[in-house]
Amino acid sequence: MEKRDFRIKAVAIRKANKRIGEKHILKNVSFDIFMDEILALIGPNGAGKTTTIRCISGIYKIDSGDVEKNHNLRISVMSEKDFLWEGDSGYKNIERVYRYFEGKLSKEKINHYSEKLGLKEFLEKKVHTYSKGTKRKLSFLLALLPDPDLLILDEPMSGLDPISRINMREMIKELKKMGKSVLITSHDLAEVEKLADRFVLIKDGKILADDLIWDILSKYQTLEQLFIDMVKEGKS
Repeated sequence: MEKRDFRIKAVAIRKANKRIGEKHILKNVSFDIFMDEILALIGPNGAGKTTTIRCISGIYKIDSGDVEKNHNLRISVMSEKDFLWEGDSGYKNIERVYRYFEGKLSKEKINHYSEKLGLKEFLEKKVHTYSKGTKRKLSFLLALLPDPDLLILDEPMSGLDPISRINMREMIKELKKMGKSVLITSHDLAEVEKLADRFVLIKDGKILADDLIWDILSKYQTLEQLFIDMVKEGKS
């Protein structure tokens, strides 16, 4: 894959277009995801964030353009919705995902992440007894089981209490230190602001800005201020 500033691209998206039915969802979308970074894809509701994620992960095929992935790139997705076996325990969910989706994470790592998330005490219980936040934490753990090179997180902290948010944030940063790439979408701009190295802003299926870094954002007090200004103006 192409390098820039000695960074390796995990995924390069070029002029990607996607229609669902008669609706043109993605319109010439282009941006890069680098290894060893946390990238935030932000935008208003209906902007095309989830469709972009599905095109990167391979759930959707793009109609035109290219989605080029680094050789043997392992991708795992934590969806906005929790797809869990509600009638089974947390442990049983882990066993199933590990078996059917080629789990690679060691038992030591699984225990480490379970404890870090404050999840271990719940794993013997049936998932239908879990709170929304506990289900999100289990979904996060399941997404880690393939030991992905690129971890895609769609609204990962929805329903989490403040301590759990801090713990998950620390884990995401830990993954970056391990050389992983993380793509995160969230409506919680204050949370994203604490995590991301770089931001891509999408609106109406078009990229308004694709390489927002903190040097460029310095004139804005918060990411929320930038978001509101750019979405209103519809320009970079």
